[in-house]
Amino acid sequence: MRSFTTFTVLLTAFCSTFTNAAPISVPGISVPSVPSVNSDASGLNKELSLTSTPSVAMIFTTAFTQIQPLTDQLTFITADNATVAAISPVVAGIKTQLTSAVSQLQALVGQDPSVILAPIEGTVLLTVAELAALIGDDLSLLFTALNAVLKVVGGDVRAEVLSILADLGYTVTSILAIVVTLVAGIVVSLSPILAPVVAIIASLGLSDLLSLLGLSA
Repeated sequence: MRSFTTFTVLLTAFCSTFTNAAPISVPGISVPSVPSVNSDASGLNKELSLTSTPSVAMIFTTAFTQIQPLTDQLTFITADNATVAAISPVVAGIKTQLTSAVSQLQALVGQDPSVILAPIEGTVLLTVAELAALIGDDLSLLFTALNAVLKVVGGDVRAEVLSILADLGYTVTSILAIVVTLVAGIVVSLSPILAPVVAIIASLGLSDLLSLLGLSA
């Protein structure tokens, strides 16, 4: 029995030696490191953050999708319902969308052109001319609707309505001022598209917008 006990003690000590030993390093064989899960997740979050920044085209399309039903209301307004009470909330709704677009466009300052000129769908970047066409069509729609109001409103309320519409025009000027900063050369393509609504822009007293576009009434 004593010899058995001695054998057990020796076996335990022998196993303990392997259990507590440092990891064996074999020359010529390197063990690849396993990347941290947190590190990968951090990189993924960063990528998602970058790709979630909307481009100029996305911002305009989103805003004017919401604005179009409102411009439709202004387009079909009549002399009978062209009152400050009827017009003000519609214009306020348009201004809310445009003001939101201003803050989104400001977030693009300093971004890479691949973000600024990203398309609404697909992966091919928009050209400056294509982006100008998109913006020009949206703004032409807006100013045409404002002109529809100016054509029918009259009497004592005309001055007040004109002030409301001009205030909206100042917001448009702020938007384009940012776009011109973001997209070099866009004025060259944008001005001819907006030339047909120059008289409307001038009637609202938006001289800064005309100057920005290099247009004259």
